[in-house]
Amino acid sequence: MEEISSLVARKLATMVEFKNLFHIQSKRKAVTALFPYAVRRERDGEHRMIDAFLDAARTSGSTTHLWDVIRPFIPTLFDQACPRTVVLTSPHVPWHRELHDGNAVARWAAAASAPPYTEGIGQSVVDTLLHIASIDSLRPQIPVGIWTWLNKRPSLPPVCFGRTIGTKRNVIRRVRELGDTEILKSYFLLVWSEWDCISGPAALVEMQISIQEDFSGIGLRHYRRNLVEQLDHVLEELDRGSGYLKQYKLWIDDGYVELAKKQYKKLKEILLEVDKEALKILTRTLSTLTKPFRCTHHGGHVSGSHSTFACALPLLCP
Repeated sequence: MEEISSLVARKLATMVEFKNLFHIQSKRKAVTALFPYAVRRERDGEHRMIDAFLDAARTSGSTTHLWDVIRPFIPTLFDQACPRTVVLTSPHVPWHRELHDGNAVARWAAAASAPPYTEGIGQSVVDTLLHIASIDSLRPQIPVGIWTWLNKRPSLPPVCFGRTIGTKRNVIRRVRELGDTEILKSYFLLVWSEWDCISGPAALVEMQISIQEDFSGIGLRHYRRNLVEQLDHVLEELDRGSGYLKQYKLWIDDGYVELAKKQYKKLKEILLEVDKEALKILTRTLSTLTKPFRCTHHGGHVSGSHSTFACALPLLCP
């Protein structure tokens, strides 16, 4: 059995290296039959087989249906697999079916903190977090601490199911309820993407309300700037058209591009309005505070009632 698994692992590695999707498809039955064995081997310290499978699944994307075939085995992962395997396979878990319980969420969250951080680990955790958060019955089971993974902001791939369904209104509200502006900003930076629209009018309105309530004020201008920069990037990518985007996500069409542009332009408009209003408030505040004071200079020194404070106020404008 070990010789067979080593042979399959070597063949898979070669297919992945040359991106031979046809051969990966032709070997999928052999690969998936060995998946439970690969899980056990990794638990014993041998990573080649499970790494070969994960590389093949990542390379082939949705074209070979490797995940569909091994899903019957996935519920046992939380009892048998190493934390690393749990994390890397968790984006493909049918959370709304076989693992529709809070214990699985807690075990997944515990596994997420075990392996050393890599970009792949970060992608898997964030993808899974957004997926779980989209399920009303599972969302309350998410440990508060796991939301800080959003601040790592890994680069999510074009096809990312968690991001696709992770902009529902209830998800946005939950992130807002955390009361952490940094996490909320990271969340928006992750889900605002040329690869996905916002999940409907209600979600778009919730995002607009969040911008107006959570990112208003003088002190949050740098947050607003980060968000505007992300929206500019997304809109620039959308301007490349569906012909370019569908190379990486096959089901994107012109209708998708137009809807996404409309949504993201609206969010940018709201952000700019909030920023403009904050600047007005800052200008009025500075004008009111500096009006009673007069700054005079004597030999390089500033004098006058509270003159140092008054002259320094303009420097507060970000």
